[in-house]
Amino acid sequence: MPFAQTSLATRTLSRMGIRIAIVIVVATVLTYWHLYDALQGSLLNGLRDYVDARGRGESEQFLLAETQTRMLTDEFMKRLILLDDSDPKAEFDAIFSRYPDGLWRVRPDINDFHTKATIFVRHDVEITPDLRRRLVTAYHLLSEWGMLTTNRFLDSFMNMPEQLSVNFAPFVDWSMEAKRDTDIYTYETVWRSTKKKNPERKPFWTSVYFDEGAKKWMVSHVTPGDLRGRWVISSGHDIVIDDLVKRTANQQLAGTYNIILRQDGQLIAHPRLTAQIQKAGGNLSVDKLNEPALSAIVSSVLKTAQVPAITESADGSAFLGISQIRGPNWYFVTVYPKSLLRKLAFDNASFVLGLGALSLLIELILLNLVLRRHVAQPLQSLISATERIRSGDWNVRIETPNPDEVGRLGHSFSAMAQSLGERDRQLLRSAQDLAEQVQIAKANEARLHAISQAMPDAFFVVDRHGQILEATGNPTLFYHPTPRGKYVRDILPADLAGEVMRIVERCLDTGQTQIYEYPLNINEQPRWFEGRIARLSLPNERDAVVWLARDVTERKVAEIELRQARDNLEQRVAAQTADLTAARDRADAANQAKTQFLSNMSHELRTPMHAILSFARLGLEKSGQVPPDKLQRYFTNISDSGERMLALVNDLLDIARLESGKMAYTVALQPIRPVIDQTIAELDELVGSKALQVRVEPADFDLSFPFDSLRIGQVLRNLLSNAIKFSGEHSSIEIELTVHATPSPRLVVKVMDRGIGIPAGELESIFDKFVQSSLTAREVGGTGLGLPICREIVRGHGGEIHAEHRVGGGTTITFWLPLGDDTQAVGAAAG
Repeated sequence: MPFAQTSLATRTLSRMGIRIAIVIVVATVLTYWHLYDALQGSLLNGLRDYVDARGRGESEQFLLAETQTRMLTDEFMKRLILLDDSDPKAEFDAIFSRYPDGLWRVRPDINDFHTKATIFVRHDVEITPDLRRRLVTAYHLLSEWGMLTTNRFLDSFMNMPEQLSVNFAPFVDWSMEAKRDTDIYTYETVWRSTKKKNPERKPFWTSVYFDEGAKKWMVSHVTPGDLRGRWVISSGHDIVIDDLVKRTANQQLAGTYNIILRQDGQLIAHPRLTAQIQKAGGNLSVDKLNEPALSAIVSSVLKTAQVPAITESADGSAFLGISQIRGPNWYFVTVYPKSLLRKLAFDNASFVLGLGALSLLIELILLNLVLRRHVAQPLQSLISATERIRSGDWNVRIETPNPDEVGRLGHSFSAMAQSLGERDRQLLRSAQDLAEQVQIAKANEARLHAISQAMPDAFFVVDRHGQILEATGNPTLFYHPTPRGKYVRDILPADLAGEVMRIVERCLDTGQTQIYEYPLNINEQPRWFEGRIARLSLPNERDAVVWLARDVTERKVAEIELRQARDNLEQRVAAQTADLTAARDRADAANQAKTQFLSNMSHELRTPMHAILSFARLGLEKSGQVPPDKLQRYFTNISDSGERMLALVNDLLDIARLESGKMAYTVALQPIRPVIDQTIAELDELVGSKALQVRVEPADFDLSFPFDSLRIGQVLRNLLSNAIKFSGEHSSIEIELTVHATPSPRLVVKVMDRGIGIPAGELESIFDKFVQSSLTAREVGGTGLGLPICREIVRGHGGEIHAEHRVGGGTTITFWLPLGDDTQAVGAAAG
């Protein structure tokens, strides 16, 4: 029989090779399933975090749109209610006009779509007071708020049940696009606002549509508003989703793709079906595509009860990461084909299989050499030598092969000594082979270490006591240059080290993987890390964990910046809302003051006019019937009433000249005491009628300085006449004069009475035009111009005036005038 068929070495190699190959294949299969299971858990956790972050990020602009449309509708309702049943026809005509095509638009001379709202009203719409109120309110509101509300959106609009629309779109004048036959009820933003389509009157999102004017894919949010059960307005935003579609297609995990679905299963974004989605008007039904895999994905997404979630497609071909884009409540879906996971696990298992096969081949080659060289050939030579030893030849060379080594060895037992010597040589050679295997193992270890160094993350093995047993991976993420062998408490900050050890103990006690985010300064740069801690079994029953440190600084910085941007936007909206409210209050106060002034002025002018006309008619009727002295009294009354009317007109002219800066002052160096004495003399009759006392302190005050005696006399006359009007009979009025050296040389004049006083909240407002104290207005009426004129004259001289309560009751009006360099004082009191 040939040696190749009967060799012990050949049979041994064949049997050992088969057994070892089976072991390697089984180990490879187990490795594959272990890697698949481990990778799947890690992948699904990462996929959940990814889709959750994407969903929340994409939701921001839609939630902002919902807030702003609600604010627009609420503010419109507040302003409309304030108008009550008034008809702003004059304001309407000042803003809008009918164009040659019959449509109402903003007047051409004030139309500015870049900074103001635009409107169009179809030719067949009846212009009623109610419609004028709504149009004027909507125009002003969108003109004021438009720049803010369109900061992140294409435009803001307000639609009404009539065939009209109000828009703020700084890039185009939409009103000029409207035609005579434009029907706004063809737009979903309008017909879905009707009570028939929206009986619950809820805000809503439209379907996706392509805007021909803007050449963009958009979706709109609308908030309808009803007043007393009647639909009057629908406020909305148009949101461009082109960037959302691009991000969905271009920003994805490697090997995956993203899609966006409506809640009814319509496709909004798909990287491969963009053209078909656009052709379908932005909402593509999956049922029309005849794609079973995509239908299985959509079916699984729609069955998901809670998001964010991870599930499988109905056909089992992919994992699906599902989150929701809040606002329109679309589904954001990341499709992760299972084939990627299987390929990754298969590649790792194939590496293990290839490494095992290579090791098996090397082992078999070495074993074959050992068997052939050190077993088969020596046995053959030993058998031959045994035969020759029988003949006494002990120095023979063992060369003759034997077809059956083991059988011939039994017949050659006498040659056992040489056989033992040969066995000794075999052991020496086996030791050399073992050394070679050790070198191979070290090479494999070096290869695995190089692979770990190429990975982007850092890995640490930490025992229960906090000692770092291993430190591999990306060394730039190490907090300490040589952490191996050191303790966590020695190289990390105390607070972080304590937290790390608590997490390590929790992982070892529960056996559950722990995930923890923490900050560190690496090379004096702040970084954020995500630590993943898993339990690790070591020899000698030593408890330890493996700590994977992943750099997530970019993600954390993006989250912080996004949160800060949102907070800043809320603060800006609140501040601008407060400014608008304050402006409205000031306008209301000014309007009320103007109304009160007109009422007072008409009364003040009507009274002397009635007197003039009445006494003139009496004089005409009885010119030949009454004695001359009575006729003279008629003319005297007419003259007095004319003087009163002339004084009112002069007040109006004075306040107009003062505010326009056209009042001329004749300033001359002169004493002020004669001006005060003349003013008191002019009002002596009025003082005597109430038995009042008027005193000037000090009595010997004599000071000359530059001023206009006519205008300062007018100030003193106003202040003194007011003090006389509001003082009771038999009381006193004091005029106090003092000179102050600081903060600059000035004359201070105080007019003090014991009258009815002024409420505390009105001490400043009485110096405003048309404003009177609530107490004095009820007592004596008036125009409210005297004190404003006084303030303007005093300020024209470089001084100031104010009012205050007088101790013991009454009012003190104080004004001061600057003293020039040529001031001359004789006996002046300095304060």
